[in-house]
Amino acid sequence: MSARRGVAVIGLGNWGSSLASALDACGLLAECLHARRRGSRIRLDARVLWLCVPDAAIASTAEWIVHQREDLRGQMVVHSSGALDRSVLAVAERAGARTASVHPMMSFPTRRVVALKGTRFAVEAADAATGRELFALVRRLGGRPFAIDGRGKAMYHAGAMFGSPLLVATLAAGVRAMREAGIGEKEALALLGPMAAATVANVQKQGLARSFSGPLTRGDAATVKLHREALKEHPLVAHVYDSLVLVAVRDLPSANRAAIEAAFSGRSVDNRSRHSKRH
Repeated sequence: MSARRGVAVIGLGNWGSSLASALDACGLLAECLHARRRGSRIRLDARVLWLCVPDAAIASTAEWIVHQREDLRGQMVVHSSGALDRSVLAVAERAGARTASVHPMMSFPTRRVVALKGTRFAVEAADAATGRELFALVRRLGGRPFAIDGRGKAMYHAGAMFGSPLLVATLAAGVRAMREAGIGEKEALALLGPMAAATVANVQKQGLARSFSGPLTRGDAATVKLHREALKEHPLVAHVYDSLVLVAVRDLPSANRAAIEAAFSGRSVDNRSRHSKRH
């Protein structure tokens, strides 16, 4: 075990603020640094240097660290990107550091501290020993780590988008449609919010298939046609609707699939085709 201890958080944005708070609570916070205000009174001598900066700034921040500390032997440099693998930290590895990525599967929409207890963390490590150390660190924070292969991170992160930002975007599409029906945004959210929350809770308890309801489960192709006719003048929302219906018909228990597919005027939901036709 190196004499160096603790974790330095580099970047105190939405995620970095929550990480720093969790580290401080369990006595592991060694240093905090605002990535945009790199002063001279910094040590960067913690065992773990954890970069909480935007993806586009990871490589340059790693270069800056190496410029500040030419020898990183005995230290670990970690980034928090969900989409990038640890190769973006190659400059730190060449300086002697072990490198890894640790991505929290949680939403951090503001600087308000989010408790990390129970949060899943995707850990991509250079070797088994580094992985074990980071698993232990995540558990100290109250998190639940799992290993991920760096080669699959972009696809993993694309999937993760559907759990928060694209879920919000889906609700935004619903609000747009309701506004066209004369329902204001506040009322639309009051209508959609409880239903969405109940649906997510159901999925957590009983899985996707048993939480799926509505006209698609019943095979009500006429209703799908009616929706698509109403959305003709709103192509952006229509595209979201069409795409999600096609995913649902392919992956979820939908009755009368052929009739629903026919409502798309030749658009195929055949999963054997790698490229779906554009509507």
